[in-house]
Amino acid sequence: MTMANRKTVIVAFMIVAVMLMAVGFAALTDTLTIIGNAHIDIAAAENNFDEKIFFSASQAVSSTGTGSTADTASHTADDATFTVNKLAVKDEQSTFKFTIKNESNVAADITVAATKLSGAENPSNSNPSIFGITYSYVVFDAEGNEQVGDNDTIPSGGTMDITIVVKVVNPVTSNTSATFGIEYTATTVE
Repeated sequence: MTMANRKTVIVAFMIVAVMLMAVGFAALTDTLTIIGNAHIDIAAAENNFDEKIFFSASQAVSSTGTGSTADTASHTADDATFTVNKLAVKDEQSTFKFTIKNESNVAADITVAATKLSGAENPSNSNPSIFGITYSYVVFDAEGNEQVGDNDTIPSGGTMDITIVVKVVNPVTSNTSATFGIEYTATTVE
C-alpha cells in the first residue's frame, strides 16, 4: 500500500468515524399525538331526564264535604289522578296534594302551557258553573327547606308540592260531575 493510498484510507476512515459519531450524538425525535372526540347522545340524556323527574307522592288531604264516599288520589311516575267524592253542597271543598321529585343533576323548570299537547285548554275544568279549582305550588331544596320566591324551579334533589283545591261554587240541584286536568312541562334550567 502506498503512502497516498494509506492517507486516503485513513482520511476515509476518519470521515466514516466522524459521521458515525455525529449520528450517535444526533437527537432523534418522534411525534406522538392523541386526538379525542366527544358526542352527547341527546336521546339518552332526554330519557335519563324523563326518568328522574317524576311524581313521588299523592294524597287526598282533607275535605269539608258531607258525602259518604272518601276522596282518592294516586300516581305513577308520569301521571297523577284524583277523584272527588265527598262534595255535596255549595262551598264544600276537597284538597289534594301531589309531589314532583327532581332526581336529575340539574334544576328543572316546571311550567304550564296555555294549551295541552292535545290542543285543549290547560288547565281544564269541564264544569266551571258548579266547580272551581285552584292550584298552588311550594318548592323544597334537597335538604327539605322551602324555597321562597321561586315556585316553578325544582333544584336538583328537590321537590315541588302541588296543592289542588276543588270547591263547589254554586248550589247543586241535580246529579253532576266534572273532569279537571293540568299538564306540566319539565325543562332543564340552562
